Amino acid sequence: MLIEAARRAEAAAKEMLACISAGSAPCAEVREALAVSKAFMAAGSAFQAGAAQVIAKAQRHGDGGAQVLADTVGLTRHDAQSQVRTAQAIEAIPAVRDAVETGRVSLANAKRLAVAVEKTSAEAVESDAELLARAESMRPEQFVRETRRWTADRQADGGASDYKRLRAKRYVRIWDGEDGTVELHGKFDPVAGRRIGNRLEAEARHLYDADKKHADTANSSDTERRSFDHCMADALDNLTASTSAGNGKAFADICVVAHVDDDTGELIAELPDGVRLPREVLEQLSCNAKVCGVVYDRTGKPIWRTVARRTVTESQWQLLIARYGGCFHCGANPAICQGHHIEPVSQGGPTKLDNLVPACWSCHHRIHHDGWQIHKSPDGHHTLHPPDRIHYGPALTPEHPPLFRPSDRHIPATPTAPNLSEPATSDTAHDASPRVRAGPASARAALQRARNERDGPRRGTANGTDPSHPRPGSDPPPRPKDEPLFTA
Repeated sequence: MLIEAARRAEAAAKEMLACISAGSAPCAEVREALAVSKAFMAAGSAFQAGAAQVIAKAQRHGDGGAQVLADTVGLTRHDAQSQVRTAQAIEAIPAVRDAVETGRVSLANAKRLAVAVEKTSAEAVESDAELLARAESMRPEQFVRETRRWTADRQADGGASDYKRLRAKRYVRIWDGEDGTVELHGKFDPVAGRRIGNRLEAEARHLYDADKKHADTANSSDTERRSFDHCMADALDNLTASTSAGNGKAFADICVVAHVDDDTGELIAELPDGVRLPREVLEQLSCNAKVCGVVYDRTGKPIWRTVARRTVTESQWQLLIARYGGCFHCGANPAICQGHHIEPVSQGGPTKLDNLVPACWSCHHRIHHDGWQIHKSPDGHHTLHPPDRIHYGPALTPEHPPLFRPSDRHIPATPTAPNLSEPATSDTAHDASPRVRAGPASARAALQRARNERDGPRRGTANGTDPSHPRPGSDPPPRPKDEPLFTA
């Protein structure tokens, strides 16, 4: 009988899904079906928890059926435990159980009622009709705050024991994800959690606004802008980093193994577990780190070891702050600044004052990840500029600017060709001489040579010239009044 009922429920769910996939149902009908499915899903969840409890009780599992529910239904261990605890808590309150199974109270609100039962008692929850009415009318986000206030008002110590219990649950866990990332999860008491959240959001907002300001001023589509989630992750990295990088402590508490590739000669940086680090990440970590050089023999046995200090000393950090007052670019507070090597350590940059500047977290990120470059100045006022930015120096003009660039081609002649049988005059012969520097005088001479080539020497004259066409430098004869100024 139970199997047949489960099969009918499965068939009904598939039929509902087919109607939605067809897209033929009107919106009003779909909305009504959603309201009905609320009770359907609540009843299904109650059935799952109850069936798991029956199996666990009969086979004496001792966990209320959480493991059976997780293995059979496919839930996580955490979700299965939460569902079992909720079912056990509301089992003692018939009114709440009926409201959940009929869909009047959502599963999320039922979970909050179960928490209220654990903190007070089932009788206190069942006797408060107003609380049950709010569980039916309020959204889960609103009902969470309501149950917290309701629980604190009914505890003798004003919620002190509850707060102590929450603080005892605090933890932070870090593990390697399957996709190569590092996952972090934590729980905190309300005060510590809110303080941490406010710090992260404030720093993330600062990073987000800085990216937006840079994107507006750069006007470049190549600039990658971080999302707010990315800024939250970077803010956590910044806040957990050592803010006292100037006192000799390592900025990155991490071990990086670097070696030179035998085939390519490139520097390869990896974490001890084999994760490859990009070059810009290695340069950022090298800014404040201790570099340990080790030479191995052919069998992998270390035969030589040395340590080179690359972190900024306390005296160097004090001098840098005295010189710059904060970040060398934006002037941020020294508390969020780190010592940055202008010439990277990975390229042999020394840890000296003339190669160091204090850079805040945002500017440091721009240098190592966004390609920003530091332009050094002899007076120590170094500047930071976006990538691929053109910097123009002082304008320089030649002493004698040319009017035009001389060409190797001759000026084409007019239809009246010169007489090739006559020897070239001194003016035409000058055209074969080496080119002189262009200028107003040479321009006038070139124009006159072009006129001579066009007209050529006239026959019937004693010296091969015509009085009407004198040589350059002589006074031209008077022009008749009826002669036009230009001829075709």
